[in-house]
Amino acid sequence: MDIYWIKDKKQHGPATVPDVISLVQMGELTPDTLGWHAGCNGWKPLRELPALVDFLGELHNKSKGAEPELPPIPQSPEKPQQPEEETEQPGPQPQIELTMHASQAANEDTPISLPLPRTRLIARLIDSALYSALAAPVLYLLQIPFTDLLLPLFWAPMVLIEAALLTWRGTTPGKWFMGIAVSSFSPGGAPLTFGRAFFRSLSVNVMGMGCYLFPIGVITILIGYFTLTKRGITMWDAQCFTLPLQRRSTGFRHIFLASLIIYFALQITGNALIRTPGAIDLIERTTPEMARSLREMMPDLPSTAPKEGTAAPATPQPLQ
Repeated sequence: MDIYWIKDKKQHGPATVPDVISLVQMGELTPDTLGWHAGCNGWKPLRELPALVDFLGELHNKSKGAEPELPPIPQSPEKPQQPEEETEQPGPQPQIELTMHASQAANEDTPISLPLPRTRLIARLIDSALYSALAAPVLYLLQIPFTDLLLPLFWAPMVLIEAALLTWRGTTPGKWFMGIAVSSFSPGGAPLTFGRAFFRSLSVNVMGMGCYLFPIGVITILIGYFTLTKRGITMWDAQCFTLPLQRRSTGFRHIFLASLIIYFALQITGNALIRTPGAIDLIERTTPEMARSLREMMPDLPSTAPKEGTAAPATPQPLQ
């Protein structure tokens, strides 16, 4: 959807919803800047536009100075009437280039933009793979039994770790690798507080990843991806008033290296989880053919869980 706005008594635009959100985030516009898009009957503050009310509606008025003079109310249902002093004609939708806030730029203009949905997904997969590669060996060493309820609990510490990293550094290993940083959705982009970072991380793991439960996780990922591509912002970022920004560009090299990171991290995870107590038994109950294949490939896997009254294995099998 094309959005127009008034700044310095001139009409600007068109721009998409994510671009306008980014301009507010970087302090170029305020929630009270007058704007318009198709379907509105006049110029309104951006926070009152139907396309932006979910994202800007609760922000406080931070604008200063006199209210700009209003241009004529748009007559066309497709685009607003151009003011007399504006000679530019709206052409193809431009790619708006933003710069970091002065306090973050360190005297150097660094172009930023909103990250692509696939870039955000790759960053999330890197974070999840790295976390699982660390947590799975811990489960194995502690000999924690693998049960149906273990999987959601397995990912619970990731919420705290991610919240701490976002508060401390404004990014996570996966986001850093893909050039993404997260800040509060407010003019100037303030750093995240731990409470906001925790709520965002919890929302991502529940609404975005479905607590990593199949098939719930697949459904929530598809819903989150659809929302991001259509509205320009995810449900959790809208609720938590946060906004990820692409601080540096990434290319095929980053995607290739990310694939290697994810692959080797998952190898470590699978090698550790399959040897935790009860894991192979759970697989045998659900998919016996897979369990049989695993036993053929890895003869050192622990045998089926001992029946009641029998002794458990004395020592765990070594990781390979």
